Amino acid sequence: FLHLSRQPPPRLRFSAMCMAATLASLALLPRSTRVPSGPRAASAGASLAAPSIAVEAVSESSVEEAAVFFVEAFWVSTNGGACSGGALRLSRKERRLLEAQMADDFRTRYGCSWRVGSQLRQGEGLLPSRLLLARGDAGEVIGCVGIEAALLDPIARRVLPARNAEVRLQTELAALTLHPSEQARWERLSELYVTRQRGLRPLVSELLPACTAAALLTDLAVSPAWRRRGVARHLCGHGERLCSDWGLPGLALKVEEANGAARRLYGGLGYEEVFRRDDEMATRVARLPAVTRADTARTLLRNVPSSVLTLAKRAEERKNVRE
Repeated sequence: FLHLSRQPPPRLRFSAMCMAATLASLALLPRSTRVPSGPRAASAGASLAAPSIAVEAVSESSVEEAAVFFVEAFWVSTNGGACSGGALRLSRKERRLLEAQMADDFRTRYGCSWRVGSQLRQGEGLLPSRLLLARGDAGEVIGCVGIEAALLDPIARRVLPARNAEVRLQTELAALTLHPSEQARWERLSELYVTRQRGLRPLVSELLPACTAAALLTDLAVSPAWRRRGVARHLCGHGERLCSDWGLPGLALKVEEANGAARRLYGGLGYEEVFRRDDEMATRVARLPAVTRADTARTLLRNVPSSVLTLAKRAEERKNVRE
């Protein structure tokens, strides 16, 4: 679902054409199917049936609950997807600091989904985003996933998440105002901009023809007690349906090359590798020195070098999608 019209240098153009061909081939894949919530949703090796799963969008009233869950299920349990080292042991102060940092991060990245009208910040809301929670029979949180509109850049082999993509689109749109001859084009594209989600694909096609608008799947976490019971697949299915609702042609996600379990999950859902970068950074939790643990201005998160893959798949087409 990618096309190229810019003319980068020959070597970059060849690389971009290879990436474009890989992404374009995804359109030939069978359309994805809805993910059931019953026992068939579990992986082939699962020994337990999937629970009855209720999925809801996170709001301001539940964002802190989502942050507490994510810290335990993702950072503490797996250290951000690290393949070694086991679970983290954090002090109470460290845990509270990390929970507060994640709540702030979720508000920044997903807050436009529950803020409306005048509550939206300047330049916010063109690229939609949503954070979803899965709950079990007793109402407990058993999983979460984030989905946001993004840009895939095959020349740089990078994925620009919603905030970065929106800045880039605004910059390109503002540049047209510097040329009187572009006034009519600016007015037409500005109209696409204010139509929000449904105007995103044609807007990207005109302003950034080398890029592709897609949905980015992120922040996937499942409670250790509920793993291998179809929860992750169920959440990914909801992400795919949001992608279709937003009118985007496909989904992408980033995963560390060494994370074999995650790669098997996504491969089973139809995702294929489109980019690979050996100079990426992955995020880990690093405990603070004892003398600074009370300093709430410090962060527990740090970046480490890692080889990261970008995977993508075509979205399911849906009829009667609300504009």
